[in-house]
Parts: sequence; C-alpha cells; structure tokens
Amino acid sequence: FFFKQKTAYEIYQCDWSSDVCSSDRVVHFSHRWRCVFNGIGALSFCVTAMPLFAAETAWKPRKTVEIVVGAQAAGANDRMGRMLHKILTDTNALPVPSVVVNKPGQGQALSVAYLNTHVADPHYVVILGSSWVTTSIATGGVTHRELTPIAKLVDTDLVMFVSAASPVRSVKELVEGLAKNVGAYSFGFSRSAGNASHIALAELARIAGADSRKLRLVVNTSGSITATQVGGGHVSAGLSSSGSAAAMVASGKARLIGTPSTQRLPQLPDLPTLREQGFDVVASTWFTIFGPKGISAEQVAYWEDVFFKAMRHPEAKKFADGNNWTVELMGARSEEHMSELQSH
Repeated sequence: FFFKQKTAYEIYQCDWSSDVCSSDRVVHFSHRWRCVFNGIGALSFCVTAMPLFAAETAWKPRKTVEIVVGAQAAGANDRMGRMLHKILTDTNALPVPSVVVNKPGQGQALSVAYLNTHVADPHYVVILGSSWVTTSIATGGVTHRELTPIAKLVDTDLVMFVSAASPVRSVKELVEGLAKNVGAYSFGFSRSAGNASHIALAELARIAGADSRKLRLVVNTSGSITATQVGGGHVSAGLSSSGSAAAMVASGKARLIGTPSTQRLPQLPDLPTLREQGFDVVASTWFTIFGPKGISAEQVAYWEDVFFKAMRHPEAKKFADGNNWTVELMGARSEEHMSELQSH
C-alpha cells in the first residue's frame, strides 16, 4: 500500500532526461522513503494487537548478541553499530555479551543474508541504511518483508566533496563540467547503485542536460573508502556522510563543496546546500534496526526498549551531533509512529 508512489526500481531504471523523472520526484525522495519506512513498520506492527507490547517484557537474551552491520570498519553503519555496542556494554544494558559483526558487500545484502540464516532468533539484529531498501527493490532480492523492523534510530546526512587538488570549487562548476562532457568526472559513493546518493548524482546530470546512464560511477562498500579514493585523487568527487569524509577533510586532502540536505548541517554551517547553489536536489538517509523474520512481538518490544534507551544516552547524542545526524526514534510502541502508520 505504501508503494503508491514511484518505486525505487522505476526511479533507478527510468530515463532521467524524461519528464517522468522530473526533479520533483527526486526532491521529495526524503519524504517518500520516510513513507517507505512507515510502511515497513506497518507490515509488522499494524497487524499486531497493541496489548502484546506490554510495558515490561519477560523475554531477555540468553546468549551472545550479534549486532550486524553491512559495511566495512569506519563506514557509517559500522560507526553506528560500535557506538551502540559501547553504550550497551558500558551501561550493562544486556544480561549477556554483545559483539559487532561486519558483513559488508552487495549493498548491505550480505548482512541481510547472514541475518536470515538465524530465522526467529532474537539474538541477532542488523543495522541497515535506507539505501538497502532501494537496492533490494531494484535488484529483486530479499526485501524488508522478509525481516522484522524494530526501530528507526537516526536521520543521517550526505555531503559532496572533491580532492583538495581539484580545480572544482562548487557544485555549479561540477554541473557545468558534466554539461560539456558527462565523462569528465568520476563519482564515488556507497553502498549500492540506486540509492539516495546515486539518485542525487543522476539528478544533477539530468539538470546538466547529460545522460545519467553515462556517469562514471564507483560504488564502494563504505563511505570511508570513497573518501580515501577522493583524497588520493583516484575519484573526482564523492558523496557520503560527513563523518566518513571527516578524516580526509581534516587532513587537507579533500574539500567539501555542498550538501543535498534541506538545510545547512549544524556542525558545518558554512557548507551550502545544493538548493542554495541553484540545484533543487535533496537526498536524505536513515538507519534502522531490523531483526530476523519470525521473532515475537515481545522480543521486538525488548529490543525497542534497549535501543531507545541507548539512543537517549548522552554519548549517543554527542555521536549524532558530531556526525550531523538527527536522533529520531520511531518504533512499534511509539504513539507518534502508530499515528503516522495509520495516515499512510
């Protein structure tokens, strides 16, 4: 029911030069995938009787908990997972040990495949970015319907950057270069084709009057790899979270040129949005906790409580602020979330 809007597959496959893929479809990407998340939650939560989500749950983990992330070390998923793991450990939030398990590859699909080898086992959870939703639809692989949504935790950011040695000083100059030669620049992003970063780049190509299918793209398993490639001059421009690009920028090897956000980022107030530079392109992302298919409502409620408490910890707020992310907790028992689910 929430796919009344254009699906990610259609967006990915369409001719970007046509009216069908006009900028309004990309500009409202954030809203649409918010609706997708709401729909995801609805699939598992709306059909469940509310009394099942009791304030106290009897179930607790009885063996080591694995927090699975679909990115390499230092990627945004990985940083998120290790922050949560640290808080859970420091606060003794769990009665058992927990570990972070990296399963990068195939646009986070390998992490999902690993999770699904533990069907109905609540001792495994995975942190997935919104890009996995678009990828799973575009590729026809395992989708959110085969997992159990637990809670959305944060809205994340994206920044565009170039090598410090690059003559490109703004997004305008980049678009002007694409208008002259679509193959003039190469672009790196993670973690899969068809995600928010890819769509934003395709829209910039469309605005330039170029064929987005001819863009030179490098898809990596983490944003930190993209930043390293750009900083080393191997890729012309990159699009990733600001946290993934931070080290290269701080070392003077890369330079930020814009953000496809609706407004300037709190920790980067001098970085103009793409809209401010004349390009009506917005792309946003989020991170959500999923469990394997078949876990119970009681187990979902337990993990929702655990992760909500972790995200309310001062260290989590500091982490989110430092990455220009916004904590936005949406889960099974959230009245606000339930209201949003019912509105779609």
